Amino acid sequence: MSLLSLTVLGCLVLTACCSWLLPRKAQPWGIVACTAAFLAYFSWTSLLILTVTSLAVFFLLKRNKVHGAALLCAVGVISAIFVWFKLKGAAAGSLAVVIPLGLSYYSFRQIHYLFESYKGKLEEHTLSDYLCWLYFLPTLHVGPIHRFPEFLRDLRRRRWDTAALSNGLERILYGYAKIVIVSNFLIAKQFNLLVVQYSNSSHLWFAEYLKALSRWMNLYFQFSGYSDIAIGFSLIMGFRIMENFNFPFLARNIAEFWQRWHISLSSWCRDYVFTPMASVTRRPGISVLAAMLILGLWHEFSGRFVLWGLYNGVAIVLWHQFQNVKKVMPAWQNRWWLLFARSAAVVATFNFAVTSFPVTSYLYSRIRAVL
Repeated sequence: MSLLSLTVLGCLVLTACCSWLLPRKAQPWGIVACTAAFLAYFSWTSLLILTVTSLAVFFLLKRNKVHGAALLCAVGVISAIFVWFKLKGAAAGSLAVVIPLGLSYYSFRQIHYLFESYKGKLEEHTLSDYLCWLYFLPTLHVGPIHRFPEFLRDLRRRRWDTAALSNGLERILYGYAKIVIVSNFLIAKQFNLLVVQYSNSSHLWFAEYLKALSRWMNLYFQFSGYSDIAIGFSLIMGFRIMENFNFPFLARNIAEFWQRWHISLSSWCRDYVFTPMASVTRRPGISVLAAMLILGLWHEFSGRFVLWGLYNGVAIVLWHQFQNVKKVMPAWQNRWWLLFARSAAVVATFNFAVTSFPVTSYLYSRIRAVL
């Protein structure tokens, strides 16, 4: 299923219309019904999983005060479903075919909901509020992994706003331009001609670099374009969904890069992996590695993504260690040297991110060869 298809676009437009044309109290249920119909058409499995798990979580929290054991049990069940399908997808070699539609996103939203409820940070809300958040079509398939408190605030305050409509349409157009023009045409077709040209030459190392560059640029424009479309339709429906990208290739270090790339996922890993582990272990380095390991496994349950997550985690730990050394180093006073250093940091971070997949894939192949 492609978000560029007319069927998906029609479903998004219909959902946006239902979010305003129905009576006020029926609008959340209208959004839920549209999304449920969408899932019934494209993925009955996903509809079943989402319905059973969301109702189970809601009524568990509604009827009982959640204790630590119940929290861990609920999180464990949701995680087990997520892991099972990920492992099944890895074994089949095609995550897109095996993973139920939207599972990666609504599973992490439910875990967020469980933790925030356990901490007592959620306002009183109804079943329709909760289901509207989980069955929110614009963010179902490609995120962002938006948080419930902000969604609930918008749900209660939303009013028709022509400025938001205009901004939403602009973001949608911007997103489609990223995907169709920049990613599908300029990168996937035109830039890849250069990749093919160098693949047939003696500069194989440069060809591999160009392949990695093409992969990351295509991934960025595709994913950020889909996020723009999701944010745009959300604005039309009266919701301000969190941004998912903030010019990550301008980051000056790897820690900043992961604060700018897939922000909803990296911030989720920070809040629900890094922070709890750091509070228990008192070892930020181990907590960083754990968070990046989860981030890697979120993409794919495989040895190479384990290595890729740890590779980025080690880089972040080393960068934080360098900050301690930097404090005792003399500060650069010359603004030109400072400008050069910052530019060099951006270039180095960009190339580290771009080459992370081929480097870790090579290391993984060597490890497997030895074992």
